Amino acid sequence: MKYKFILIISIFITFISNQLAQEYKVDWSSPVNHTEEETLTDIISFDDKGIVVVLNKDKSTVRIDYYKSDKTFLETKNINLNGNVLKVSRVGESLSIFYSRYDGHHKKNKLFVRTITKEETKEQLLEESSVLKNYHNNFKISISPNYKKVFVLTEKPYKERGKEGIVLSVFDELLNKERSQFYLMSQIDSKKRKVNVPMINNNGEVYIIKRDKQKTKSHYYILTYPTSNQVNFKEFKLSYKPILDLEYSLDNDKNLILGGTFSSPNSRKAEGVFIAKFNANGNQIERKEYGFRLETMLEFTTKKVLKKEGLGLLNFKTKEVIIQKEGFSLILEHREKITNPKSNVKTEKRDGIIVYSFNFSGDYNWDRSIRFNQRDETEKGYWNSFICFNDTARNQLSIAYNEVGFEKKKEVEFGLNTIIGTKQIAISKQGNVTIKAVTNLFTKTSLALVLSPKVYSDKKRLFIISEPLDKSSYLLGEVK
Repeated sequence: MKYKFILIISIFITFISNQLAQEYKVDWSSPVNHTEEETLTDIISFDDKGIVVVLNKDKSTVRIDYYKSDKTFLETKNINLNGNVLKVSRVGESLSIFYSRYDGHHKKNKLFVRTITKEETKEQLLEESSVLKNYHNNFKISISPNYKKVFVLTEKPYKERGKEGIVLSVFDELLNKERSQFYLMSQIDSKKRKVNVPMINNNGEVYIIKRDKQKTKSHYYILTYPTSNQVNFKEFKLSYKPILDLEYSLDNDKNLILGGTFSSPNSRKAEGVFIAKFNANGNQIERKEYGFRLETMLEFTTKKVLKKEGLGLLNFKTKEVIIQKEGFSLILEHREKITNPKSNVKTEKRDGIIVYSFNFSGDYNWDRSIRFNQRDETEKGYWNSFICFNDTARNQLSIAYNEVGFEKKKEVEFGLNTIIGTKQIAISKQGNVTIKAVTNLFTKTSLALVLSPKVYSDKKRLFIISEPLDKSSYLLGEVK
């Protein structure tokens, strides 16, 4: 009976391991050429109506590549806007390009949108605001997750001995203005450089994360603009230690989720993490703070270093907050640039990530330290970083990264046409970690390729990009 029990456990563990290590299949498009000056910036899906790949050519020109829903390439359009391109996004069923232009005759900054559908192309003035002396307005745009609401934040010009002013404007999917309001941040002195991060949820409720630097200290604020039109503005801070950095997301209840790291005063070392939740009325629902465990830090440092230099990790920053079925995941990433004093060679170094899991109340579940050891001396970290997405079908967190700095081991490990090997990390909801080589990723393609981790889209369908080493073309892939 004892041996039967052990056998059942062994079979169960093997089954779980195989499920976690299950390899993804990627269906690639044909190669599409692009020049060195054209930078891949976005993949936009219109569900079964088609896919768009966006490339930036310069500040005023974008290239739009159109595909059928099955990734069959259709055509390329180069669009010059005669202004500064701010955002390219799906709005409703249209492709919308937001751009700003300075009207010197009337001394105004103007925000336009060019809306492109199969039937027509329209140009529309959304906002305009007068400059103050030689200081200009800035426009920032946020699109709701369902593409049916648009928020425009107008940052008013710097005003000496004044306070920071903003205009909040909400539009529907046809870009009709629904509501607008001026707000003066009476606690914040007007500055030439402003840090405001806007978001809008599916209800049309607005959040803005505000960072205000006072001498050497950064202060964070949360502004909300609900449908009641009552603006709420509150400082966000932790119990004892200053915030080092943070990232954000919107949960399924349309609340704002903040996650990040904290440090000691006058220190750049991350010493722990926090998770917080706000509703659209600006009320803080949850806030939890957790210092790093010793085991978490020892994957990237030693006890000797910690004893000499104090607790914490250098060069770790928050990468993203991911909403999952049963809670939140917080991803921290190591990034460091090193210059060899003799050769002057610059190396983009990434040692790995730390993954934290919390339930919806912000209670700690587990954390895992995972080493990458990426070293890039020639491409300024272009192939570094990683793709991270919530795999709802397998109920796990999935991460793919390139083994930059390591020669391709052998074809039997990664398959044909692989220039830099890609590894897959699967993390179950219990925190079990499986790492394996992604085999045969490019076997069915006609080129030797590298997975490009800078651009991907994981809304409903997961799309990724691969390129040859010289970046002369790209392939659009769908992960299944």
